[in-house]
Amino acid sequence: MPEPMGRLALALLLAALLQACGSGGGGAETEPPPTAQACTVAEQRQSLREFMQGHYYWYRDMPAPDERATTMDAYFQSMLVRPRDRYSYSEPTELYNQVFTEGRRVGYGYTLVWADLARTQLRVRFVEPAGPVARAGLARGDRILAIDGHPPADIAAGLVPAVATPGVPRTFTVTTAAGQWRMFTVESEDYPLSPVAATRVFEVPGSSGPARVGYLAYSQFVGYSREPLQAAFAQFAQAGIGELILDLRYNGGGSVAVSRELASLVGGAATAWRLYSYLRFNDQQPGSTQTLLFTAPEATADTPLGLGLRRVFVITSGGTASASELLINGLKPFVDVVLVGETTYGKPYGFVPFDLCGTTYQAVQFESLNALGAGGFTAGFQPTCAVADDLDHQLGDPAETRIRTALDYVVTGSCGAAAAQRAPKQPLPLETFGEPWPRGMFVE
Repeated sequence: MPEPMGRLALALLLAALLQACGSGGGGAETEPPPTAQACTVAEQRQSLREFMQGHYYWYRDMPAPDERATTMDAYFQSMLVRPRDRYSYSEPTELYNQVFTEGRRVGYGYTLVWADLARTQLRVRFVEPAGPVARAGLARGDRILAIDGHPPADIAAGLVPAVATPGVPRTFTVTTAAGQWRMFTVESEDYPLSPVAATRVFEVPGSSGPARVGYLAYSQFVGYSREPLQAAFAQFAQAGIGELILDLRYNGGGSVAVSRELASLVGGAATAWRLYSYLRFNDQQPGSTQTLLFTAPEATADTPLGLGLRRVFVITSGGTASASELLINGLKPFVDVVLVGETTYGKPYGFVPFDLCGTTYQAVQFESLNALGAGGFTAGFQPTCAVADDLDHQLGDPAETRIRTALDYVVTGSCGAAAAQRAPKQPLPLETFGEPWPRGMFVE
């Protein structure tokens, strides 16, 4: 486990960073750029262009916008620095507010992935616990034969459109993981999201008696997840866990502030008030610089867990991105972080959302560094134990291969020979279909 940076070295690093980038506050808040109100095409283009010229992290290399672009998104995309910037995107402000602020979504509540390199089998990767398909019995691992009569190739081609209103029927034809054929019809709903998808406490043999291991499946860093996160760690503290499996395999990011809070629950008193992350903005925005410290969590105060964990297992995939990687990077100087799964996405950058005439633009505005000054993880974090995803078991099932590998590591202190047999032979396509969580990292 890497040794934490000494106070003097940390102070020198911060001084150098602040000198290079301008001083900033120590809080987790930043003022977003002013939102323009004029909404003609010409006015929108001018406002977006000025925003990008002032706030875009790579503004010096930004190409001239394509004035022939037929949509505002195409105009925005034409200003991005490719291929370096594979992160920036835009979306309807209504959808952004629904997912990240209100904690709701209109739809059915499922995501699908290809289960083979030939792209012939679509399987259910995740089901929202409060969504309509969950009540209809759709489960992780089910094979999709058709949706509204469209086979998998049509679904991947976008012939099953997303819905924006409740009450739209959709018919699913599936075979379950047990091989049972089913057909059912559900209507779209405005349903609540559940970023804390599952919690468990496992007990495994240890050298000095049984070891208790907490498990948390977490799908998005959002403000409305704070209460269930606090409740989960209070449960873990009461159970007396000494190890933790943090399942971020489908977590594409979200709030920097919530990422810090979850990391603080892991680090406890051992990391309180130490540097979690340094957010470096471009040289035109020195006042936006952020120095974020771990907090002292209340949920586990006065318990053994409150002292902090010396090790955490993080389950990862190619979709583990942004604020999830921020948490991994932020904990690394202080906690032994064991990654189980696949190499993460590789996104050390984030946004301050810019709302303009019904569209929210997420353009890269800052880079994140940890207490050792480490950042730039654009190639992602490689797993300690390379293990393929296991769609034949539910999240939280101790027989699921990634969870099983982490539990075996607790017992043996290594990935073990069995982990090699579970390693993915070739990465499967990263595409997800249905209603995937958006990817992103933003400052609240």
